[in-house]
Amino acid sequence: MKTRKNKRIRKATKYTIIIIALIMLIISSNSLTNRLQNPNENAITKEIYKYTNKFNYNYNVNLINNIYMKNSEVEDKSLAYVTDLIDNINLDLNYEYIGSKSSNLNYTYSIEGRMQVVYTKDGDEQLIWKKDEVLLNDKSESVTDSSLKINEHLILDLKDKNNLLNEFKQQLGMTIDAKYTISMKIKIDTDIEGKQVENEFIPVLNVDLAEKTTKIYGDNNIEKSEYFSKEYKESTEQSIIIISIDAILALTSIILLIYAFKAKTINKVKNEYKYELNKILKNCKDRIVEVKTKPTDEGQEVSLVKNFGEIIKISEELFKPIIYYGDSENDEAWFTVKSGKESFRYILKK
Repeated sequence: MKTRKNKRIRKATKYTIIIIALIMLIISSNSLTNRLQNPNENAITKEIYKYTNKFNYNYNVNLINNIYMKNSEVEDKSLAYVTDLIDNINLDLNYEYIGSKSSNLNYTYSIEGRMQVVYTKDGDEQLIWKKDEVLLNDKSESVTDSSLKINEHLILDLKDKNNLLNEFKQQLGMTIDAKYTISMKIKIDTDIEGKQVENEFIPVLNVDLAEKTTKIYGDNNIEKSEYFSKEYKESTEQSIIIISIDAILALTSIILLIYAFKAKTINKVKNEYKYELNKILKNCKDRIVEVKTKPTDEGQEVSLVKNFGEIIKISEELFKPIIYYGDSENDEAWFTVKSGKESFRYILKK
């Protein structure tokens, strides 16, 4: 009666199988336990919508007629502007809403201006004056699409405000900091799969007031995204399918563990002869000359050496190449160094 041989696998393969099987067993067991204990609480969360707000502004500063500079000389946006030479500012506000799917978009927007005056006392900034005004009244629109754009043009004339603040500083003898803030208030709402999605976006930009020079700065070229998800309850059929998959994965992982623990590991190289031969040919390829016919020893005195290292020494001392012949049928390799009628040989066998 033949005895059953145990399967042999490499040690690295065995450990890999064990690790993969344990991971599968832990994941499938946890999932299976959770679904069996809480059959009515299983739900899948999916992203249903994404939207992005984009905003940028552009402007041109128009100067009053003067002997110092022209409009074409102040087109560089990195420059500060001489306040007393500014006539008005042409301002373009550009907004874009981009949604991940088409829906009914209801939106309202307006533009407001605010003058803010700050006095610094003992290092503490104190807001002493605030004045709001409407630059653009509420506009409401509705569109069925995945995106919308809003482009508005304003002409800002701040000469009266600068004159008023300069008069305030002179009469009251106070050193103040002031700025004019433009806010574009945008509100958008839509319905995505029965879920209300509300978006409120307020980009701002500022203009210096009551200073010798004026700079314009704020939220330019900004982009902001939001994501919305929804929970979906699994149907009975889906739950059964997932439970079945978890059970199959758990059973498979157990079978793999049993197989891995029972299998014996291979620690030795399967063919030591080929391993050693390849090692010699690789390390000494510059010294070896391979021949296809088996060397004849007629008229030669052959001396066998114990190891290949001796053949290398002899080759170096005699300045002779190492002749290699491989006998694939008998798994033998002959390495010979010839010098006149004398031959030195090392035979590698399986």
